[in-house]
Amino acid sequence: MTRIKLGVLANEFFDPALGRMGGFGWAARQVARCFQDPGLGVDVVYLTGELRAAPGQRETVVHGRRLLLRQPSALANFRQIQAERPDLLLTIDYRPPYRPVCLALMRTPMIVWVHDPRPPEDVAQVNTVRIPGAPSARPRGTYQPDCSSLGPIVRLSRRLGRSVVFAGHAPHMRDKFARVIGMEVNEFDFLPDPVDLQPGAVRKSERPRVVFLGRLDSVKRPWLFAELGRHFPAVEFQLAGQANDRGEGTWEPDMLAPNVRLLGHIDGPDKVRVLSSAWVLVNTSIHEGLPVSFLEALACETPLLACVDPGGLTSEFGLYTGRCDGIGFGAVPGLAAGLERLLADADLRARLGKAGRRWVEATHSPAHFRESFRELCVRAGVPR
Repeated sequence: MTRIKLGVLANEFFDPALGRMGGFGWAARQVARCFQDPGLGVDVVYLTGELRAAPGQRETVVHGRRLLLRQPSALANFRQIQAERPDLLLTIDYRPPYRPVCLALMRTPMIVWVHDPRPPEDVAQVNTVRIPGAPSARPRGTYQPDCSSLGPIVRLSRRLGRSVVFAGHAPHMRDKFARVIGMEVNEFDFLPDPVDLQPGAVRKSERPRVVFLGRLDSVKRPWLFAELGRHFPAVEFQLAGQANDRGEGTWEPDMLAPNVRLLGHIDGPDKVRVLSSAWVLVNTSIHEGLPVSFLEALACETPLLACVDPGGLTSEFGLYTGRCDGIGFGAVPGLAAGLERLLADADLRARLGKAGRRWVEATHSPAHFRESFRELCVRAGVPR
């Protein structure tokens, strides 16, 4: 087997010491986990377009892998990236700060792993979000960067003979991605999310329990979950996650109902325990690509209740209550009705949860990720 050095390009890495804790960072971490066995022949190094180095610093370590930090001068940054000489570049979606890295490695084959492309209609929807009590102010964290600069990079790459492969963790993202980068996307491969939770035999809590798993930022509208808790005082509501954004223009989780509990960031065995014991995962976001929380909940046999339906996933493994823009309080009656139905029907919950677990294990496992990755290496012209 030929060993390859895989450069994973991201701006977040699912480490609180390095900033944001979102799905892009989760994906970056999971790639390292998938290839932690040296016998697999893939050596991962992290690259970033955003995280800046301190004076005299070149890199740090995260998840046991080197992370090359952005240098103060463009020339020093360019030289550092080129000197790394990865055999393949895997970008976690695309963001404008990736551009210098993509250009510095113009001869390196590239896989763009698409996670959350937002064409104009999705951006307009997110822009309607407002925080309760501040209807005229745009919340922090709702700005969507212009990612169209990937289109010229791809066109130049192809003129130079560089292979660029597009892959997504959900097929429904292809058309959205094409509109975002402003070019036709004729080939769009599948690269699943490597969900590695191992819940074993699932045991649900005796008392009804529902969980919210995600960032406590405005786009997720966690205040709707808190409001839903007031409608079900006999049900335990658990808010799992932390906010990326702080200060003015953000939501503060104060004055919660007694049955609504803040768990903070959870991971590892704690995440398995919370998701396995929950009866329902509730998602109150105004927009989602394909949330990892959905996949992890289903892996733990927990059905979904949401006002988003990415790729029809909520409808297939839970209850979709319909779109509701803005602050979102208009979604609460539908969410309440859906939750009441799920709480009252143990057979429905069990059927949806078990079907969801079978699907995740058959589709979004580390083994399936590695298999799809090998096929993409062939497409990109990288020997494996």
